[in-house]
Amino acid sequence: MSRVSSNLRNVAVLGALLLGATTGGSAAQEGDAPAGTPSRRAAPTSAEQVATARSAVQRGSVLAQRISAMLEEARREADIIRVTCLNDKLTQVNANMRTAQTRMSAFESASDPETRNHEATVLGVLGQKFQVLDQEANRCVGQDIYDTGSTKVQTEIDTALLPYEEDVSIPTPPPPSAIPELPPFSSGTK
Repeated sequence: MSRVSSNLRNVAVLGALLLGATTGGSAAQEGDAPAGTPSRRAAPTSAEQVATARSAVQRGSVLAQRISAMLEEARREADIIRVTCLNDKLTQVNANMRTAQTRMSAFESASDPETRNHEATVLGVLGQKFQVLDQEANRCVGQDIYDTGSTKVQTEIDTALLPYEEDVSIPTPPPPSAIPELPPFSSGTK
């Protein structure tokens, strides 16, 4: 129970921080901004809010399925460290999913713009939390070590260093014998 309340408290703190950032929660007044500098960010449109809200819920659902699959694989391999870590992440994702679904219902049923803005902001924060949990789940299985991004391999062969033959019809001689030779016996006396 304390883990769930801790997660909800974390979501509330993140929501308050994000709400302050999106509503211009700084101490500066609009008239205090230098000339030519926008003082506030434009509020998201209703369509953007709906897209953000649905994206957060979708991200959580996909993440829960992916972590469940990784957890089953860890159980089959009897890797108790990965099982414990992934189980914890799945518990956090499920708790945040319940919150996201509740907030989505509140968002959809909200009639005033202020409530819709608040619910959309909280859902945006939950979407970010799902992204963090995804990264943490990858660390559980060590997958983040292998995610190197796009790579390009370029190979150069210096033919001057190879036993390169111009005429391939002439067979190359066999390498020297690998059979060791024993040194002659020596006695301690002459």
